[in-house]
Amino acid sequence: MKKLLFALLSVFVMALFFASCNKYEESMYNKSGYQIKYIWYKSNSGLPNETFTYDKKKLLTNIDIVDSSNMNNIRGESFEFTYNKDKTVQSISYTDGELTETVTFSYLNRYVKYMNYTINGEVRMTSNFYRDDEKAAKITRIVEIYDRQFFEDMQIFTKMKLFPRFIGDMETVKEMAAADSKDLAIYCNKNITYEGENIVKIEADYPVLRKSYVTTQTYSEVLNPYYGLNYCYADDLLGFSKNAVKSKVVSNFFDGNPSTSIQTDYDYKDVNKDNYPRMYTYTTNKNPDIYFKTYITYVSEYKD
Repeated sequence: MKKLLFALLSVFVMALFFASCNKYEESMYNKSGYQIKYIWYKSNSGLPNETFTYDKKKLLTNIDIVDSSNMNNIRGESFEFTYNKDKTVQSISYTDGELTETVTFSYLNRYVKYMNYTINGEVRMTSNFYRDDEKAAKITRIVEIYDRQFFEDMQIFTKMKLFPRFIGDMETVKEMAAADSKDLAIYCNKNITYEGENIVKIEADYPVLRKSYVTTQTYSEVLNPYYGLNYCYADDLLGFSKNAVKSKVVSNFFDGNPSTSIQTDYDYKDVNKDNYPRMYTYTTNKNPDIYFKTYITYVSEYKD
């Protein structure tokens, strides 16, 4: 999941058009013509791991995912997009017949103001976005609110597909659900720092867990194909930076004291004429000798 929501540039989340113009909009409708068609995780041959489908207006309608690790038992997932009249995404949904997950977006001046995650029509998580002012594109703070009582049902975690792809980290939600707290709602406060048009620091605090996470990022000259795409929220707000991440360090703290730190480094090996990646590798300090690959094919470069 997280592979997409960085391929989606590592790994969640995609009208996957690229914001090649200077003006930043969370409109989900960018006109560069570079729309993702396929994504592979290991090799750009055989069955794609992710397939993107667009309508005649060039709006993304579906992302279809398969797990090709076991060709005898391919698991398929399909995420469906709906739009407002101004071409901003209204919702993203996934259903398995029993469980329906949906994330809906509310906007102010075409910038995301609220994001609500629902299961079978009931709101279970909300993100509130705060900015410099009503016309500013840059986010200063995000407050997330979780329905802790609902997530106490650990069975739900085996069924959730949309949440880890587009919203957040499953392990952190499990920790919140299991926390020794009488609070029905659990909060996370995120402070965001930019340098130019890229997010360089995210400070996330979970008071109930007595934990905090600080993510610092550096950037390459390669452009980020998810820039301007607000549903690329998971994987450290991937859709909100203009350039592709070069290095990411996530440091964990408990009661203010440092515990673990994970560094991920990215290398873009195949870049097209407009400076968007066709292939990149990444590795972590946990497994420095293991290189993970992601391949991207764009609609404008795809020959049927």
